[in-house]
Amino acid sequence: MKGPVTIRIALADDHAIVRKGISEIISTFGNFNVEIEASNGKELLTKIEATEDLPDICVLDVNMPGMNGYETLLKVKEKWPSIKVLVLTMFNNEYSIIKMLSGGANGYLLKNSDPKELKRALRHIYDYGYYFSEFVSARFFQALQKDNMLPNITDKEMEFLSLCCSELNYKEIAVVMGLSVRTIEGYRNQLFEKLKLNTRIGLVMYALDIGIIPYKKQQQ
Repeated sequence: MKGPVTIRIALADDHAIVRKGISEIISTFGNFNVEIEASNGKELLTKIEATEDLPDICVLDVNMPGMNGYETLLKVKEKWPSIKVLVLTMFNNEYSIIKMLSGGANGYLLKNSDPKELKRALRHIYDYGYYFSEFVSARFFQALQKDNMLPNITDKEMEFLSLCCSELNYKEIAVVMGLSVRTIEGYRNQLFEKLKLNTRIGLVMYALDIGIIPYKKQQQ
């Protein structure tokens, strides 16, 4: 009879003390093993390339020198799509959250979270592929996956959702769509009501979950 599966973790954080502390915390969880530690994204990629067994989950900080968390996330998802990514950071602003999630992060957690939540996040990402803590209720995602039902969303609302997954603010979204800010706010409020959400982060997670492609500004 085989024993429990060991979940392999790679960790990137530019603060050595913080990195060691996180690694020691994860080592107490049982069945989790931090096999790679790196001080930035570039070092992380080099170490992953050199390993025989890919990590199951990468834990990334956002603000790192040389190659930041967002750049690292894109590279990891491009080279090793099977690797899940948990963002662990002090940045709790909407911009950072949307940028990382639209880049393919499987979860976003703050460093001041309880270690029990970190364990729960890693376990949930490994088992289900995502962890969104308080940003979107688990009930919403469970209902979406269980019923596979989508509310009646118009083409314009779909376009708005795609733009929500960008770095644009609502005023800039209005310019792209050629509409007034009031109309854009109307789309937002309608979607809040239809999806039982109340934050832009929730809209972004919903959009990514149903496969909406994030808007990317065309290069001139």
